[in-house]
Amino acid sequence: MRLDAGLEIAKDRMRRPGTWGAVFLFALLWDLMRPGMRGPGGSPLDGILVSFLLGAVLLVLAPLPWQWTGDGRRLTGFARGLLQALAWNAAVVAGVMSLLASPGRDGMMGHGMMGGGPMSGPFLFHPWVLRSFTVGLATVAFGVLTGRILADRDGERIRADEAERGAREAQTRALQAQMNPHVLFNVISGLAELARENPAATEEALVKLAEVMRRLLEHAGRVVAPLSEERALVERLLALEQFRLGPRLRVAWRWDPSLEGVCVPPLLLQPLVENAIKHGIAPCRGGGEVEIGLSGTRDALVLWVANTGSPLGEGRPDGVGLANLRQRLALMPGGPGRFAIRAAEGRTLAELRIQPGEAGHA
Repeated sequence: MRLDAGLEIAKDRMRRPGTWGAVFLFALLWDLMRPGMRGPGGSPLDGILVSFLLGAVLLVLAPLPWQWTGDGRRLTGFARGLLQALAWNAAVVAGVMSLLASPGRDGMMGHGMMGGGPMSGPFLFHPWVLRSFTVGLATVAFGVLTGRILADRDGERIRADEAERGAREAQTRALQAQMNPHVLFNVISGLAELARENPAATEEALVKLAEVMRRLLEHAGRVVAPLSEERALVERLLALEQFRLGPRLRVAWRWDPSLEGVCVPPLLLQPLVENAIKHGIAPCRGGGEVEIGLSGTRDALVLWVANTGSPLGEGRPDGVGLANLRQRLALMPGGPGRFAIRAAEGRTLAELRIQPGEAGHA
């Protein structure tokens, strides 16, 4: 994978409490592996802090050498990954050992790492050098092995997430496909009523129906679409209803145009408008007003439809459109949306609250 994708996974790993528990345990064990390495000029706390830093770097970033391929693959080849991991972990360990060897930190310079005076004899064979080399080599091996294990786990988690996302997307598409004939059935039923009452207007309405069908098929076939397209489709459906209901249907938009570019699953607004007209406006002899609103923020949207006319019936079950909407809300990638329909100030209010998630910023 690319380096930026690997760093995003590392950030996610840093947010897990288990990672920091493992880092703390590593720091304690690594500090215990180097007894006698702190001279009289050093502070035990300094050594633990440096050990904690080493553990954080190893456990958070160790998978990167195995994951960095520069392309779309999740893991690099074993030989390349091993070379990258050895070089990376050796550089990290060498850097940390140099911190521990700095003057005045652990007494290495001037006191001797054994705490008993200056070093004597060949430097490479001094006990501290041999001990440091052994600890460093073991740490590099730990980083290489741990990095490979964590990289494999990340790959499995990514595959599982992709499979879940694919299944959720397929289910969402199936539900959206179910909405196509439902919407067209309701529109055609309205046109049949129009043909009896106003045959002259039916021809023009049929022309508009063809445009609605084309828009509907394009719009509902997408996983997400801008809210501007959702509004455009609803406006065309309302124009068809206007042929049937005439002045009995009055529409008002309370729409924040700054949010029109946010992408959401298609056909979220249409069922609310359809429900308002079918149960609120059409049964009422005097008709009524449908008010359509969009507010909130790009990360927390509120879509709502309020209507006058016939009041909300208590205990009325959801129709096909609302039942389908509830199922699709449960599958939203940003988290399940919340939907409620209630009586409010003499009107029927249907309110939808959603968090678009990553798809909303595409």
